[in-house]
Amino acid sequence: MLTPTKNYIDYEALIQEDPEYGFRINHHLYKDEEIFQQEMERIFYKGWVYIGHETEIPNTNDFVVRVMGQRPVILSRGEDDKIRVFENKCRHRGNTVCQEQRGNSKFFRCAYHGWMYSNQGELIDITHASIYGDRLPTEDMNLLEAPRLGFHRGFIFASLAAEGQPFMEYLGRAADYIDRYCDLAPEREIFLTAGRHGITYDGNWKMQLENLTDAYHAEYTHATALAAFAANSSSEGDAEFTDRGDLEDPLSTQRDLGGGHAVLDSFAINRSQGDKLRFTGSTGTLSEEIVGKIAEREGSREKAVWLTHGGGSHITVFPNLMILWDAVRTIQPVSLYKSTIYYHPAQLKGASQEINTARIMSHQTGFGPAGFLAPDDMEMFERTQLGTVSDTDPWVYLNRGLSDQYVSKDDFGVDTSPPNIWVKPPNGVFGGITNRLCRITLNRLPT
Repeated sequence: MLTPTKNYIDYEALIQEDPEYGFRINHHLYKDEEIFQQEMERIFYKGWVYIGHETEIPNTNDFVVRVMGQRPVILSRGEDDKIRVFENKCRHRGNTVCQEQRGNSKFFRCAYHGWMYSNQGELIDITHASIYGDRLPTEDMNLLEAPRLGFHRGFIFASLAAEGQPFMEYLGRAADYIDRYCDLAPEREIFLTAGRHGITYDGNWKMQLENLTDAYHAEYTHATALAAFAANSSSEGDAEFTDRGDLEDPLSTQRDLGGGHAVLDSFAINRSQGDKLRFTGSTGTLSEEIVGKIAEREGSREKAVWLTHGGGSHITVFPNLMILWDAVRTIQPVSLYKSTIYYHPAQLKGASQEINTARIMSHQTGFGPAGFLAPDDMEMFERTQLGTVSDTDPWVYLNRGLSDQYVSKDDFGVDTSPPNIWVKPPNGVFGGITNRLCRITLNRLPT
């Protein structure tokens, strides 16, 4: 059983839209412990959360260790080849039973008192069992298993709630964009076998969630990096960052897909650039190798060019999954004021090792430990969090683009339409959507 928080929070008062102020949110959403605990309980423990990818546990007995909200879990492919998610917690004294980040094992053994579980979650050994006499705690003492799992194109989601929103209903329109991302691989699959690395910043987890589909900041926060990328990645070697085009170009849109999911839709603007700049979301897919293989798959070179030159878009799947250019990114809330971002380079199944190595190196250049882009963002998140200390004016103003919202068809011919779905121009404000969704989720889910 979950233990709900007791305090009532008026989210309507913290997130406001009115004629005088436009759209504004109170920065207590980023620094209130009660709000953070409600987010954990009602979003991460009752809703759907991304856990990992099937290619991370390809073999029988493979496992990886992850965290749902703040709860440690094990993603395991059991001896029966079935995928399960368990809470990483011994039923005896509550110790974590698996300390390795990844591996292959038939068993999980608690190092404290030696209790042992199979990788299917069954309690199979209690040390010195005779000492318990007639009170041997054997019934219902298996590892706690997530009652619901959802799978889509290799992505694995879990929910700790036995009942709730059906998985595909939750995923909604985000599924179309995940499909498109995977279809950029010749064999329509990506794989995450290159490992992962994490960066921890001192700030609230929603900072990163809002950032991925915020095109407004790139021109300033990443100016130096993008200028260098442009010069180095042009097919002719003579491009500049300004050749990326007008950042307010309506070809690039932010789309609210509903349910907290969103996308920085770059399909049209990528196609308008042709092969001029490779860093804008088409990492490796503009090569003749990839175009040729997809043309063979689709039976049409025209369709292959249309698909590959559209590239990938920045996809946010609420609450913790982000898919971009050449990587999958996850958000891990650590505490109210601390978060860890994990980066998983995404390789294309059916592509040559040369292409996939180039994708990994491209990812490292931007988001590796010494990358050009990730440190910029982390610095901004920490500065924003630091600014919340001052309550002189607790409001964050998110009005840019608010008056230019409109409904239009996306690359799949589907209208983004009400309720709670809208399209914004690239410099329009996205940050409020995240907090609006937190509010909607918190208010609608049972306590």
